[in-house]
Amino acid sequence: MQQLSLGLEQFTGNLPNKPYCSDNMDFGLQILPKHLALLKRYIQPNHPYYTHFFVFDLDYPTACTDFFYSMVGVPTPNLIVGNPENGHAHYIYQLATPIYQTNASNDKPIKYANAVYLALREALNADINYSGLIAKNAVHSSWRTYALREQPYTLDQLSERLDLTTRQINKQIKVDEAVGLGRNCCVFHTVRHWAYVEVRQYRGRNKTFNQWLESVIAQCCSINAQFTDPLQYNEVKGIAKSIARWVWKRDGYAYQEFIDRQTRKGQLGGKAKGDAYNSKRVQAVRLKAKGLNHTQIAKQLGVARYTVIRWLDGVSQ
Repeated sequence: MQQLSLGLEQFTGNLPNKPYCSDNMDFGLQILPKHLALLKRYIQPNHPYYTHFFVFDLDYPTACTDFFYSMVGVPTPNLIVGNPENGHAHYIYQLATPIYQTNASNDKPIKYANAVYLALREALNADINYSGLIAKNAVHSSWRTYALREQPYTLDQLSERLDLTTRQINKQIKVDEAVGLGRNCCVFHTVRHWAYVEVRQYRGRNKTFNQWLESVIAQCCSINAQFTDPLQYNEVKGIAKSIARWVWKRDGYAYQEFIDRQTRKGQLGGKAKGDAYNSKRVQAVRLKAKGLNHTQIAKQLGVARYTVIRWLDGVSQ
């Protein structure tokens, strides 16, 4: 009983303050303060900007019992919340460190978490169409809840028992492949490349940051609309804000860096070009001394005839 109480306390303690909830999914969702939402059969487990829990939907009759008898080597869920009528269940894994889903400056944890999520989903044979927005409320009397583990997981602890490669972790996520946390990565990477160029249209044209932000939000919403299971608007808006701020603050610096790089390249190129021309100028003088005319020298050195004339201007025969 003590283990169950601790597991449920960790679950309820990390729920959003005003989660989506419902008693009957056929009638849609509503937003309520947490203490009221906890009275509902279904509840939103994760904050729109943070992932505290990995939730998997096992929609087959033996979902509650399979973990104990056939899932050898699969990480133990913190909670299994089962439906006593049909055996279907939600497996819930609590993360020791929540994943900040809109962190544009460092998306490595998001990509890592997404790879772990997908590998664990495959290991559990969970529903690939489950969005994770709403879960069975682990403290509601309609469900049979098993508290199996008190300690939250790090991503490394979950991944060490999964068949997960570096390539899977670093894989660039395409729009038609994006699910779970991968949707966040896909929106961020797709829109940031667009933003690096588009922001130039807002510089020095009396346009404000808010106008720029609205444009980024619209672009993020456009990408999000292509997902089979789109992100919530608040999640999309959070990603857009992160991109907009990141690009807006750094655009002037980045542009100046680009100018500086081009200048340095030009200087280096000019120096190399000058050294090559100096060598040919010396050759031109030698060829002139051998009796070659301007046209012949130009052809041999691969330069214009007027360049040879300029080089040899004032050179005695």
